Amino acid sequence: MAKTTGATEKLNYKKTILTGFGFMATSIAWAIYDPYITKILNKFLTDSSVIARWSEKLQGVSFLENFMASQGESTLSAAGKFTLVPLFIGIIMTFDNIFGVIFQPTFGKLSDRCHSRLGKRRPFILIGAPISAILFALIPWMDTLPALMLCIILFVFVMSLWRAPVVALMPDLTPPALRSEGNAVINLMGGLGGGLGMVAGTIITAVYIKLAGIEKLQDEFKTFPYVFLIGAIVMVLGMLVLMLFVKEKDSRLLSAETLRSRDEAAHRAAEKAAKAQEKAARKTQKLSKAERVSLVMMLVSLFFLFCGSNAITTFFALFADEILHMTTAQATMLMLIFAVCSMLSAIPSGALGKRLGRRKTIIIGLAIFLAAFLLFFGVFVGLSGSKGLSMKDYTTLNHAYSELEARVAEENLIIQQKIDIGEAADADLFATAEFADYLGQDQFSEKYAAFEQQLNTEQFDLNRYNTLARDILGLQGTDLGESLGAIEETIGGTVSLLKALIYPVLVLAGAAYMMITVNTLPLVLEIGGIEKVGTFTGYYYTATFSAQIASPIVYGIFRMFSGTYLSLFYYSPIACALALAFILFVRHGEAIPQQILKAAEE
Repeated sequence: MAKTTGATEKLNYKKTILTGFGFMATSIAWAIYDPYITKILNKFLTDSSVIARWSEKLQGVSFLENFMASQGESTLSAAGKFTLVPLFIGIIMTFDNIFGVIFQPTFGKLSDRCHSRLGKRRPFILIGAPISAILFALIPWMDTLPALMLCIILFVFVMSLWRAPVVALMPDLTPPALRSEGNAVINLMGGLGGGLGMVAGTIITAVYIKLAGIEKLQDEFKTFPYVFLIGAIVMVLGMLVLMLFVKEKDSRLLSAETLRSRDEAAHRAAEKAAKAQEKAARKTQKLSKAERVSLVMMLVSLFFLFCGSNAITTFFALFADEILHMTTAQATMLMLIFAVCSMLSAIPSGALGKRLGRRKTIIIGLAIFLAAFLLFFGVFVGLSGSKGLSMKDYTTLNHAYSELEARVAEENLIIQQKIDIGEAADADLFATAEFADYLGQDQFSEKYAAFEQQLNTEQFDLNRYNTLARDILGLQGTDLGESLGAIEETIGGTVSLLKALIYPVLVLAGAAYMMITVNTLPLVLEIGGIEKVGTFTGYYYTATFSAQIASPIVYGIFRMFSGTYLSLFYYSPIACALALAFILFVRHGEAIPQQILKAAEE
């Protein structure tokens, strides 16, 4: 997948893009899988009598309830009862990562040893992609929980069958010196697949509304089969493009003379001898002690890197809600900025890896990643310190402020409802922050009366705002409006600055993240050598998937004891710092210049 012009070798972008259709096929599947499967599971698990019984038995287990809350999971069902549904959804959603850890290294090794007319990797893709597409399209049609679980388990298993081979195909066809550039193109194609998966639901919904002649979609589950069908079609198309336009060499070990032999016994004997010869050759291809150290250090570095990044992607919406006071839709747009910046920096990151070296580029990326985190957290600490607030004090005030915002939003909704039915109501009431005076009015609807009763419960004591303002902010007055104003000024000013700061932080982090990910896989593969690309691709995904299994659990406990999602901005930097520390011990994995390889062959 390279063109040679004189002494300079260049990446064949056309071939690499065609190879990237395979990775695009897997990416669109996962982009649709994560958000839609959670909703489907929620529907089935909520109706499960078994889950309901387990929920009743485990209600009151404080650690379990606190851990679920730290994950952003509601511990109450729509009926107000304790439920384990979100916990089980979280467990089921780790199946793809668990299967990746268990099976991808195995199928990576098997693809290294595959000998067929189609090559090493393409047989796995030819078998795995269509079966995955069929299973994927069937998921929204399952009408019972056992059938749904069977379909999900089979899907994630078959996906693990061909993911390592499809990723290993690019390094197989690309000279070592060009693999960082090649991996950049592959990541770009994966980003396109992921982006298509993200907008598939919006497109299908718009088309469905238009064809059905309705103003608004009432039941989104009606569109799910079509969304999954789009993913399945793209998987098959990606497979067809790869099979038709990307060729591997015949990887069969038998010589032409042996193949022409008409003696079946001799044919079998030759095949047995060839396999024995291959096995003996593989035993001599062991890594040196220094190479093994580099491999282990690189895999540990990857583990910590993905622990840090997975925590951000998993919990960012909850962080944005608590710290930035943003909606889920606004948080999603912020993550889109991160994803777009990552995609735009893919090709430059590959070129930088070729120019500076993979290890140096990864180190630079980690340093920028850390700097982006520390910038955000440093500004926050500076702002809080200037107001004499500790982390604990700020967290306490912020939680109170968030709770008040939620109550005011609910109150405003009731006011609007009163206006809609013709009742008198002061829609600008909360501009004066005189909450208590308004509660003294005599005219209430039945719904508002219930809300007033809720406000007067122990869980929402308005007088505690006076206490917080006095104890934390040193405010001497006892007027509720003054206390609320002081809390709003303290929290609101910090939130406004953090909202503005998060944009450049995500731009820097997105670019830095791609500098890291584009160069890590080629570095790992270079340590293994050309004959073990599939095996080492499996090792790579073992490290990354292990992190994605462990990180939500570890950070959930971390968040449970810290009491705030702001802890993301010291959990993730610690993980990235550990990744940086371990990669400093990596001494292998740089590409050997092609001219040196050619000279050695001569």
